[in-house]
Amino acid sequence: MRIGINGRFLMTKQTGVQRAAFNMVSTLVKVDRQNEYIIFTGKIEAEKNEWNYSNVTVVTSDLRSGETLRNVLWEQFTLPSLAKKYKVDLLHSPANMAPLFYKRKSVIHIHDLCFVVNPHWYSFAFRNWYRFVIPHIVCRATKVVTNSNNSRNDLLQYCSLSADKVSLVYWAVDDSFLQKAADRGEKIDRPRKDYILYVGSLEPRKNIKLLVEAYGLLRKQHPELKTKLVLIGGESPLFADFSLTIKEYKEDVILKGFVAESVLREYYRDANLVVYPSLYEGFGLPPLEAMASGTPVVTSHNSSLPEVVGDAAVTVESNSVGQLHRAIYQVITDQKLRDQLITKGYDRVAHFSWNRVARNILTIYHQVYFGDYISFDSWKVLPSLTGQVTPAECSPEGLCKED
Repeated sequence: MRIGINGRFLMTKQTGVQRAAFNMVSTLVKVDRQNEYIIFTGKIEAEKNEWNYSNVTVVTSDLRSGETLRNVLWEQFTLPSLAKKYKVDLLHSPANMAPLFYKRKSVIHIHDLCFVVNPHWYSFAFRNWYRFVIPHIVCRATKVVTNSNNSRNDLLQYCSLSADKVSLVYWAVDDSFLQKAADRGEKIDRPRKDYILYVGSLEPRKNIKLLVEAYGLLRKQHPELKTKLVLIGGESPLFADFSLTIKEYKEDVILKGFVAESVLREYYRDANLVVYPSLYEGFGLPPLEAMASGTPVVTSHNSSLPEVVGDAAVTVESNSVGQLHRAIYQVITDQKLRDQLITKGYDRVAHFSWNRVARNILTIYHQVYFGDYISFDSWKVLPSLTGQVTPAECSPEGLCKED
């Protein structure tokens, strides 16, 4: 097959969706030796080592980081022409958007339908554009892929798709977040820095105001604690107005903005705990990244988060400042609980790997191209991918460790 990749996502700010899409595509081209990949993207991607394989071609266009309108127009009008010119057998768009009028075989990843479920969290232009275009592109696509049962149910409900059109493939954690000592079964006894960490964009659905309120309550009720609160992430004009007013303990609430991934890994590993009180997630990478880093997690009991974290995190109601405050205090002060969460976290992360993601995506490609399931035994892939895993096995109950 000649597989076209919609690489517009490579030219945007690398938040969770973009990082996940990058990991998926880079794993695919690393392990698959049978198919050809044509990555349509911007010029700065042409010489990157991740695409330096004999069966990968990078086709560059004048895409520019930060120029949303230019890049949207390219995706809608130029990309279909390029896909036709390079005779791709299917076009994969891995980051929520695809050409509206593309008529050939295609796969699209939809990470969540938050803009439909909770439109008030987004700007007027963003939510109306997405509410118009998403139902059309998912109906036109040959196959829709999403990353949690919660998102799959939303797609079936709000877009009236047939169940066999929507495949579930869970995301995974980049290996760079994993504690190598934990892989060898050794206990990690690393001194922690005294801060609570939040990682994610600063937008209404992330529930950061509740986190700040719970942090203030923690400090007020337990003055012996001097724990700081570190917020990593930035604001975006795509979301509805968001203002974070910090009154008490302002000097101990540290806003870091976006940081490099290497720096982010260190923040995860040094944190006392990671708190992710989001109101809605299509998947939610930060809790898994924290677990991979050997750090306990407190998160919300809603949307996809329970199916992702399992019993490896403390979960709370997302509208209860009292529950959140008490959970944070318990994890900070109860060493036995901390040890249990860290151990369970390592075990939970082992259920999610990009190799498995690649196997499932390759299965979907063959379903789209040939119209049925093709055994992995006939594929020319690296030995680490010879195990057979189908999308149907991707469920909280069916998660299994990497073969």
